[in-house]
Amino acid sequence: MISVVIPTRNSEEALVRTLATLVTAAADGTVREVVVVDGGSDDQTRLVAEGTGCDLISGSGGAWARCAIGAAAAQRGEFLMFLRPGVLLDPGWESDLQAAVERRLRHGDSRFAAVFRLASDDDTIAGSLKHYLLRLFGRLAGVTHPDQGLIISRNYLRELGGFVRHDGLAGVDLIRRVGRRRLIRLRTPVVRVIADGQDGALAGGGAKGVLAGLLLAVRLPVGMVAGLTGRKG
Repeated sequence: MISVVIPTRNSEEALVRTLATLVTAAADGTVREVVVVDGGSDDQTRLVAEGTGCDLISGSGGAWARCAIGAAAAQRGEFLMFLRPGVLLDPGWESDLQAAVERRLRHGDSRFAAVFRLASDDDTIAGSLKHYLLRLFGRLAGVTHPDQGLIISRNYLRELGGFVRHDGLAGVDLIRRVGRRRLIRLRTPVVRVIADGQDGALAGGGAKGVLAGLLLAVRLPVGMVAGLTGRKG
């Protein structure tokens, strides 16, 4: 059913933790393959991928550019699931996803994408506030957080034109093209417990990332945001 694509860069421990949450789904056949697209790790990331039976390929560019490479390389799943290393899926996620997919397909609708529910493992006041602001930003901007993953059928991704952008706004651009009506928000919570050595912010770090976030929040087109913040597609 699913080909999982994980972009890595110095993600040794983070990759181990994420792969552990996919074991049950791999055993029952829900996950048909895991494609790890590595961006030049100098730790043990590649050994972890090879030792756990993942299909390991090399790719350049940012995380979303490597997701595009992985999507092209994946062969076995009808659906593609893009995950960041360090993201943990709650047990039973595969049942939640399968039920949501079956409901859509029963109505003859195969043009949809799905994301997991963003959770937090930080129960401090600061952590709760940050989590609230991230969810609020997502609602205002009409986007999702990279930690929520993305599940989309191979055919629908092709119909949408694939990854048009290859910068930090590629995921934002794809979610915007899916649109609110065709985006399923699953009940399964996910949390990212370990950061890795690659780029990962929603719109990039630093002052340009903050500016991009503000511009997205007022619903400016992604291409215009990219131009105003100096990004290239």
